[in-house]
Amino acid sequence: MSDPDARSDDNAARASRPVWPVAVVVFVLTVGLGLMLTAGGRERPPVQAAPAAASATPVSAAEEGERVEIPTLGLSVVQPQGWVTVTAEENAQNIRSVQMDDPEFQELAARYANSPVFAIAKYKEPYADLNPSFKINVRPLGGFAKFSPEDILTAAIPAMGRVANDMKVLEGPRATQISGRKAAYARLSYTLKAKDVAVPTISEIWIVPKESIFFMIGAGTRADEKNGTRAEMRRILDGIRLE
Repeated sequence: MSDPDARSDDNAARASRPVWPVAVVVFVLTVGLGLMLTAGGRERPPVQAAPAAASATPVSAAEEGERVEIPTLGLSVVQPQGWVTVTAEENAQNIRSVQMDDPEFQELAARYANSPVFAIAKYKEPYADLNPSFKINVRPLGGFAKFSPEDILTAAIPAMGRVANDMKVLEGPRATQISGRKAAYARLSYTLKAKDVAVPTISEIWIVPKESIFFMIGAGTRADEKNGTRAEMRRILDGIRLE
């Protein structure tokens, strides 16, 4: 016979966790989903200019790239030399073209997904493999303000499980810091599929609250790291500045 006190504790724990509306669940995919455009068999959309709100300045030789600044968000991040911007169209195309294990969720994702405020990939498309990518998006904290970064990330992770049935949490969610601010981190594994291609993928996700908003940061690489490493992603992460 089950322990009624234990059941009561479980129910209380569930009630204390944040609940993500559909539009916010889809928000997870804008940064958490690996980038695999060409393998999906779609034509590459026209290249768009970077948003006017963002500006780029040269950085020191040690950083090897240019610093992209978005003053309205108090955000700046270094785009490594040779990496390319992922356009809004390309990000939306990626959500449409990958083969999710939950078709209903994929339809919702295609309908409600918004564009990251910063998104880069290691290789210029078309690229016939999973393209290592790093993305940042932002949302109002709203009803999540009372929750810790770890709680918010814990509530976000099931969205990735709807992309691939084999999704596993390899690490976290755990507390960390980004640019001196409290944050949460998790590392996930899953198989990203598009048409006849299936690639074992690692997604790393961070949640960083800042006043009335929170940033969600995502990095996607092949599990075997043969065309891009998680160390490269960590260098980009370490270059983030939040004022």
